[in-house]
Amino acid sequence: MFPKTLLALALSLPLTATALKASFTEYGSGDSMGSPNCATSVNACGEPGGGYTAALSQSQFGAGPGEGAGPACGTCYKLTVTTDLSGQAVTENSVTVRINNLCPTDGNPICAVPNQYGAEIHFDLCKDSGATNGFFTSSQAGIGTAELVSC
Repeated sequence: MFPKTLLALALSLPLTATALKASFTEYGSGDSMGSPNCATSVNACGEPGGGYTAALSQSQFGAGPGEGAGPACGTCYKLTVTTDLSGQAVTENSVTVRINNLCPTDGNPICAVPNQYGAEIHFDLCKDSGATNGFFTSSQAGIGTAELVSC
């Protein structure tokens, strides 16, 4: 039996956030899509900020191309990669990214979630903020989990 004060403390603690199945790709200067440098203020949120940044799938971002900052701007997620896109295991790794852009669904089927990998959410990590080098272990795309965290 737990003492009443210990039980009351346990019941008052917040529940842990549920991790979502996520897919991950990269974008930025020199990528295969010819994207510009992504670590600039010319993004959907209008703020470059510091640290690792990423574009979030349009439906979770909350605004479309040209509509400005979505409600997800400035939120942070802990990302964990476990496999490449073909399902082969990679060395597990985690980083925390801040959302400063959107991954538009038009022309980007992976950004329309759920996507072909069964992901509930998608992140396009910014090469120019260092996010891809800090995250990917053996492939520049992957599958894993994402959990909303405080910045």
